[in-house]
Amino acid sequence: MRVAVAIDSADSCALGGDDRYDLRTDPQAIEHIEPARRYPALRNFLALVNSGESLFLTFGCKAWNAMEDGAAEAHVFASRVDILFVHRADNLVRTPLEDVANWIAELLEQESGGLWADLRIVPAKFTAEQDGYCLRLSLFARGSTSGQAEMRWALGLAHAQQAILFVARALRQST
Repeated sequence: MRVAVAIDSADSCALGGDDRYDLRTDPQAIEHIEPARRYPALRNFLALVNSGESLFLTFGCKAWNAMEDGAAEAHVFASRVDILFVHRADNLVRTPLEDVANWIAELLEQESGGLWADLRIVPAKFTAEQDGYCLRLSLFARGSTSGQAEMRWALGLAHAQQAILFVARALRQST
């Protein structure tokens, strides 16, 4: 899988809003997240990344289909998930998220088959006085049909989930 890691100061993570749910404290709120209801792979990803064994939590996601005219495999299925460390202090400087992004990228690069991912460190506003960063994971899959692209995406998302939980366990064991 082609994976890019970048610092993206032009974008930002929106931590608040009516469509934001704390799945760590209220796992049932996943029922309110439309992409999680539509795509079981995303639902599973969100449930596991927000579980008690993870050092991370999610606070926003979306999934979409696209077409790229002229490509051999023109159908693209993609998702984006915004991720934070559970402990807010770990999100106040870029370095821990950069380290995690690079580690996840290293694990994801072993995957193949019409997939690519972008891991971006993006500014986030926690409170009016407190800025920090989030990790934005975007995963894309290409296929000759929309079904094939979605299936490849689901497999890639499962691999991303495994990479994130592996990093969480390794970080937990090192502290």
